[in-house]
Amino acid sequence: MIKGLLDNFRLHIFTLDKIQVFQPKRIMKFMHHVSMMTFALVLFLTPCVQAQDNDDKSAIKKELETFIRSFEKDYVSFPKSKDKEALFSYFAPEVTSNIFVFNISGKSRVTNSSLKGFDAYLSSLLRAPKVDLKYNINNIAFTHIADQTATLVYTVDYETKEDKGIWVKGKETVSMALEKSKEDWKIVHYTILQVEDEKLKGTCLCELFVAEGEDGEVIAKTTIPVGRTYNTKFDNFEFKMSGKDQLIKVGDVIFKRASTGELFVVELKSDKEVSVGVTGSKKETVLTILRDYLYKESCTRLRVK
Repeated sequence: MIKGLLDNFRLHIFTLDKIQVFQPKRIMKFMHHVSMMTFALVLFLTPCVQAQDNDDKSAIKKELETFIRSFEKDYVSFPKSKDKEALFSYFAPEVTSNIFVFNISGKSRVTNSSLKGFDAYLSSLLRAPKVDLKYNINNIAFTHIADQTATLVYTVDYETKEDKGIWVKGKETVSMALEKSKEDWKIVHYTILQVEDEKLKGTCLCELFVAEGEDGEVIAKTTIPVGRTYNTKFDNFEFKMSGKDQLIKVGDVIFKRASTGELFVVELKSDKEVSVGVTGSKKETVLTILRDYLYKESCTRLRVK
């Protein structure tokens, strides 16, 4: 078809050489034929160009999906592989991020970060013993491709847990901006909207009410995560000197703080002493008992009001 159109076009061009200046009607007719042939060529070729463009974008879309699935795999295996560089390879050095979190209490927080912040987060995972990550990308909702740039939006079910239970789990919506660098895609910006569904371990909030004197009582008000909400606990600390040692009674549990600062829990049935830690002050003793003994299954750290 195209060959016939082009042959016809050449015929008209040849005919134009024969047209005299005083034949305006034939010239107008010739120009009309040229316009119609040009229009026909455009109509014929446009679907071919669009089809090629669609094929290119479909190939890039598959390439981006492979990219993000590879990131998913490397992130989940990180606590075992401990390979930070493998994860850094997905990001541009100047990457920026915004992380918006709704926690189980209904409060929110926003963090603006960078590759350095991501590095700090990975280091915190390595410091925690026997942590497992779940990061399931369940839907890539949107992909936009323009030349050497692309945008992805996907949803995630996430969970951070250890041997003794779940720390936190929930859902994320992630949007990413990517650029093609040589042969590889790099993430240049990402935004995370995170909604916590359940939290069993995390930061606990503590408020202390201290009576005067070395033997004065301390009442601790501690807020701890318990699944879909927080609970508040009140604990009364009674202090008493026994020779050079200090005895601390919390409910039915007895602790002993030696003159060296070492803190023990005393098992009443066997009279056995088990080390809890080393403390340098009355306040530190209370916080150590709360964090490392009474609520060690719930608190990764204590934030004191």
